[in-house]
Amino acid sequence: MILKTSLQALRKEKSRDAARSRRGKENFEFYELAKLLPLPAAITSQLDKASIIRLTISYLKMRDFANQGDPPWNLRMEGPPPNTSVKGME
Repeated sequence: MILKTSLQALRKEKSRDAARSRRGKENFEFYELAKLLPLPAAITSQLDKASIIRLTISYLKMRDFANQGDPPWNLRMEGPPPNTSVKGME
């Protein structure tokens, strides 16, 4: 019984250590990503993970827009809007 309890405790500790290590690696990558944002270090050092992701997504969208203009789904089509007749527009 003591051996079983000892094994369970050892597994639990190993699992906690693995999770701690994984979180440490994730945090390192998040803050490396934050440093790549075009913001002052005083701001990026204070961001939480969700803010880092949100700002990174926004930055990538803005960069893409600056390079290519409106994405195709935002371009207006020539002619009347869908599901309307030309007569109704007179």
